[in-house]
Amino acid sequence: MISFDDRVLSEYRIKIAKIETLSKSILSHREPKGLECRGASDFLDVLINETDKFYEDNSEVLSNNGKKPHVRSRLPENKKWIENIEKFYEKNPRRKPRK
Repeated sequence: MISFDDRVLSEYRIKIAKIETLSKSILSHREPKGLECRGASDFLDVLINETDKFYEDNSEVLSNNGKKPHVRSRLPENKKWIENIEKFYEKNPRRKPRK
């Protein structure tokens, strides 16, 4: 059976993938200032807000598993999150992401 933590982590992974896919398509579009890109940019803002809310709601699980808010996130850094992430990587040094 799938645990709650695994469900939260996989949902967060999916949300991040959606943001990355949409941002790459906006950047590589043939008309970057066209109507399609403006609409996609507005939708990207909605996705980022949704992901930020999801991170806030499930921050304990995500930070305890080494997940930081997304790079495009508008969340302020939280000391508790940073401490949890550092503890995770101290326990699991091989899982540390590349910089």
